[in-house]
Amino acid sequence: MAPQLTTAVNCSIGRPQGDPDLGRAGALGLDRIELWWPWDTPEPSGRDIDDLVAELGRRGLTLVAVNYWGGDLAAGDRGVLHRGPLGSGHLDAMSRLADATGADRFNLLLGRGGRRLGPDQLDNIAAVARVAESRGQGTVLIEPSAGVDDYPVTTVAEARGVIASVPNTALLADLWHLSQTDDVPAWLDSCGTSDAAVAPAHVQIADDPGRGAPGTGRLPLDEWVGALRAAGYSGDVAGEWMWWNRTP
Repeated sequence: MAPQLTTAVNCSIGRPQGDPDLGRAGALGLDRIELWWPWDTPEPSGRDIDDLVAELGRRGLTLVAVNYWGGDLAAGDRGVLHRGPLGSGHLDAMSRLADATGADRFNLLLGRGGRRLGPDQLDNIAAVARVAESRGQGTVLIEPSAGVDDYPVTTVAEARGVIASVPNTALLADLWHLSQTDDVPAWLDSCGTSDAAVAPAHVQIADDPGRGAPGTGRLPLDEWVGALRAAGYSGDVAGEWMWWNRTP
């Protein structure tokens, strides 16, 4: 089922930070991938970046989306923007990676600074989006993330507030996350309206419970992805599930 629904796969979820499993794409017969920030430092060397780009080329993989540095994920960080802006060295590293791979969707974790965005957080989001736009690289994604008590964006409505106020941002719709907080059928109905702030620029899927592959849980992912396509979404659907809970 998974290859029928997905056009790309996340190679980072469930892996140690900075150690993606690039073999996942081949296991699903795919050649398009997304990555969380693929190093354990925000400022890898130019050689580190070039080595990853070369490995992607050797494997015939296309990087379609990548996360900005989100801090120490294993320690519970979900971004650092509540503490300060992303550094210029990191933004330059992302630019080098984007230029070399053609990746044009960049997920920005906002930081665990509380259930409401502070003014500095919003400024820090806008600063990242301006850099991506000014360098002609692509769109900064804002993802509603359920399950983190002090995360400021957990619903589509909260993401919409950011997207409507910060140019060059758009919605990352992770259907597993949205199923925890939103009325997904109601949101899907809104995707066919003129409200661009609720239309996804990138989509991820996993089943529930267990955040496994499609078909391991209860979510009607076939139906939801079909509704997105019918509403005009033509972008990637990336599988972001735990690989110890997947359909063989």
